[in-house]
Amino acid sequence: MHIYLDDTPLTETANTLADAIAAARDRAASNERVIVDIAVDGTPLGPEHLDDDQVMGGEFEEVRLTTAEPRAFVQVTMQDAAEALEHARHEQKQAAEHFEEGRSQDGFESLGRVIGVWQAARQSLDQGAQLLGLDLTAMPLAKPETLPEAIEQLTAGLTEVRRCVQGQDWAGLSDVLLYDLDALAERWQSLLGEVAAHVASTETPPKP
Repeated sequence: MHIYLDDTPLTETANTLADAIAAARDRAASNERVIVDIAVDGTPLGPEHLDDDQVMGGEFEEVRLTTAEPRAFVQVTMQDAAEALEHARHEQKQAAEHFEEGRSQDGFESLGRVIGVWQAARQSLDQGAQLLGLDLTAMPLAKPETLPEAIEQLTAGLTEVRRCVQGQDWAGLSDVLLYDLDALAERWQSLLGEVAAHVASTETPPKP
């Protein structure tokens, strides 16, 4: 199995994809970088494949891994999530209109995309904090209390979406999408942008 890290061949040997990724991760960590993209035999590897024992236990001809500087990666990820939320606001409005007009299939398709964007936004915050060792509760934001509040409100909003869907409360679902989640999207856009700016302004501590 040939392993390439940022187009540089590694000398480490690996019998499985999991071994190859582990070897590359160690090499990346030694250079204070993180793996952000994996391709096996020319095919991109999705996050879901990392939990697939059959895929991870397989052997491939070639594994290519791309790395990034952690702070730059987290900053871009959060900026992308904030931008995606702007599109999600339009999608939320469309989903509400679909449900109001009785077009449930179109509504569920839009709703699925909306939920995916919200999940990605939450993951970008959680994973970014974990990757950089950030204490989100101690971050110097303009209004520090808004971060835990925004997380709680997102959890409550998505729970309400689930309740409305299960109870087939389409009017209630429309209200949540048009008002609650719309206001929350605007709030999260601001917060993600502020956290990204904080990450960009904080230097990486020197290696001991």
